[in-house]
This record gives sequence, structure tokens and C-alpha cells, in this order.
Amino acid sequence: MIARVWQARTSGPRTTEEYRRVFQTEVLTSLRGIEGFRGAYLLARSDGDAVGIETVTLFESLDAVRSFAGKGYEREHVTPAARAVLLDSDPLIRHFDVLTAYRTGEDQGSSLTS
Repeated sequence: MIARVWQARTSGPRTTEEYRRVFQTEVLTSLRGIEGFRGAYLLARSDGDAVGIETVTLFESLDAVRSFAGKGYEREHVTPAARAVLLDSDPLIRHFDVLTAYRTGEDQGSSLTS
């Protein structure tokens, strides 16, 4: 599994909430249609007046990442609606191999990796 990690900042709680809405309505809608998409997290952390946000999207393989992002998969892909609420963003994406992942659940734990 591949974790795709991207960072950006908003100017505060209001624009962070606006970005969250864009993420849910545009980004996740697009991602759900990608074969090999496995999940996503949107993280936020107060950083003085700004709010740092980080997205972690999970894909079965780099081929699945390329299905989403194309040849420029190592560069950010930000919709105009998202760009409108961001203070700034890191144009480079970091990809990681997921070595181990674990979450608790009804079955007393389920592995996210095989």
C-alpha cells in the first residue's frame, strides 16, 4: 500500500472548515472513482494564526496513484475551489510504502495491510 502525503496551510479555522468541505465534496468524490483507492485522512494542526493541514491518501499501488494524478503524480493537484481557501501549499507530494497499519474495530482489530 502507498500513502500519499501532502501539506498546506489555511489562514484559520474558518478557511480550514471551507477546505474540509471541498475535500469531502470534490476530492473524495474523485478519489472514490479510482480503482485501488483505499482511504483518506484530512489532518489539521493549529500553527499560530494559521492552520496546517495534511492529507494522507492511501492507494493499493503507485499505478493507482498515477490513475488519480497522472504522470505528474509527485506534484500537487489542487482544485480551484481548494486553492481559493488555502494560504499556501507544498507543491511536492511525498509517497511512502505502508509497512504496517493497524486499526481497532468490531473484530478486536483489523490489519490495513496484507
